[in-house]
Amino acid sequence: MWAIETNRLSKRFGEVHSLVDCNLQVPQGIVFGLLGPNGAGKSTLLRSLLGFVRPTSGQGAVCGYNILHHSLQVRQQVAYLPGDARLYRSMRGSRILEMFAELHPCGSLLRSQAVAQRLDLDVSRRVAFMSTGMRQKLALAIVLGNRAPVVILDEPTANLDPAVTASVLDLVREARSHGQTVVLSSHIFSDIDSTCDEAAIMRSGSIVAQHRLDELASLHSVQALVSKHNGPAELPLSLRDEATYPPFVKFCQLVTTTRNAPQPNGEPAAKLLLQLNGSGRDWLPWLADLQANWPALCELKIERAGIRSIYDRHLSTPTNQAVPPVQEPSN
Repeated sequence: MWAIETNRLSKRFGEVHSLVDCNLQVPQGIVFGLLGPNGAGKSTLLRSLLGFVRPTSGQGAVCGYNILHHSLQVRQQVAYLPGDARLYRSMRGSRILEMFAELHPCGSLLRSQAVAQRLDLDVSRRVAFMSTGMRQKLALAIVLGNRAPVVILDEPTANLDPAVTASVLDLVREARSHGQTVVLSSHIFSDIDSTCDEAAIMRSGSIVAQHRLDELASLHSVQALVSKHNGPAELPLSLRDEATYPPFVKFCQLVTTTRNAPQPNGEPAAKLLLQLNGSGRDWLPWLADLQANWPALCELKIERAGIRSIYDRHLSTPTNQAVPPVQEPSN
């Protein structure tokens, strides 16, 4: 059984399609990252899972409970931090912790107090006199002190300094060690890379990619500008067909871009995107030869193919153009 599963889940607000045939499967007991630009549908997806937004069509389940027919049971399985958490301003932090611990069947005042202490939060203050960061800590203490099977965190490290962020991510890892499934929706790639076991990327209301992060460890991403001013912008013959790729080339695409450096004649530049698998000793000499024999190629940038490079690749492609899947490293 999946911790979270959706099948063609869709939500339309008038003419706006916030979710479009969204298919997602989240295994139990992992930290799962959810990435996407603003407006991609991340918050709508999370709120649909919890019954706060009713889907227009499709199905979903949390811990085996149907999100349409058993929304109360779903919420009993989930501890949820919304992206815009709002707490009673007239109450003190200590009373807020007590109230939420009593409300949820998996809540624990002692655990929430311990989390607040680790985050160096003064719970004697009234919420109205707390800073934005302090209110975020209070909301995190409520959620991370809960032992619900599924924890959903929407931008949990927003408004937090680096030291507190590190503590929050430690608490997320500890939740995983206790057998909880944590869904971490974030714009911070380093948080996803350092914490998550698996991640999905949303775009225009759909899941466009989903990967285990350990499978990306031996992949490297190469980006380069292709300047038409310096020579032909066409791909070399060896990169025009997958059948002729060198064995370490897992992906190649030449895309037009208006970013960075437009050409002197006003035409847009092109960008070369490569994914290379294996040791740099195998592909670095080949890459040096490629640059030497292709004068139009310039400004090469090589990075480990973390989730950021996968994200950039999907967002650099027009929405009506399919992106080939990442070729995972062979065993």
